[in-house]
Amino acid sequence: MKHQLRETDTVVLGSGYADARALTTSVVEKLERSFSGGRLELPSLPEVALRIRRALADEDVSVSEIARLLGADPALAARTLRIANSAMFYRGSRPITSLNGAVSQLGYKMVRNVTLSFAAQQVFIGYGSRALHDLISAVWRHSVHTAVISHMLARVRAKLNADEAFLAGLLHEVGKLYIFMQAKDSVEVLARDPGFQSVLAAWHPRVGRAVIEAWELSPELAAAVGDHETCSLAVADPPSMTGVVAVANYLAEHSEAACADAQFHACAPDFGALTLDKPTFDWLIRAADVDVRLMTLSFGV
Repeated sequence: MKHQLRETDTVVLGSGYADARALTTSVVEKLERSFSGGRLELPSLPEVALRIRRALADEDVSVSEIARLLGADPALAARTLRIANSAMFYRGSRPITSLNGAVSQLGYKMVRNVTLSFAAQQVFIGYGSRALHDLISAVWRHSVHTAVISHMLARVRAKLNADEAFLAGLLHEVGKLYIFMQAKDSVEVLARDPGFQSVLAAWHPRVGRAVIEAWELSPELAAAVGDHETCSLAVADPPSMTGVVAVANYLAEHSEAACADAQFHACAPDFGALTLDKPTFDWLIRAADVDVRLMTLSFGV
């Protein structure tokens, strides 16, 4: 991975550039030592997430029991209600006001997703400098966008569980969050080094896969997080979860251009089995843009 930081990558960035480059190199060396020595210190899921996951593993668990567990954490309960009432999941005329109603509306898989995303935010956000908070918030906003598009692609173009695709999109950059937290005391300096973005791009899939495996989530999810950057956008048939997240990630990154340019569809890459005709493509981009605005509020980012 050190080839990302060649000595020939010279840019005039002011007196702080050398310090920034040295810190970036230090981050890479720390990651290399951690992986080679099996000493990557991965965060554990908060207890609320563990309790709800254990409960959901019981096929006979009741809606009221899940609602009770959600209610033990007021912030998680409020988020669950907001998401259950979002346009992406609710089309009724009266708002859902009870956790029982929210669990019934979302279903157990989406409740698990809401819980895991809430837990991940507890682990990776909420402390540190303003610069760190801004970087982490930007990753979450992009992740919510990717999650929404993954959910839509899974529904309209792939025979995959849309809720699982949503979670894969939501956590596909969790490795970046881990790297940010490892470098939290130096983020403002690191931001001056363009090489740090290269480090994030090169390392976050591998680190993210390790986080997903440490949390004992599915191998399919681990593969989507670990391989979405190297997966071909020309997705094979039938589409895999990794392919869905790879395409959703691309579309989330280019959504502003796609919304502004009526000819974007003609210039887009070949998405293989996920290729959409222009009317469907335009609908997906615009519908996702609306859903993302609402879901971003629901996720507090």
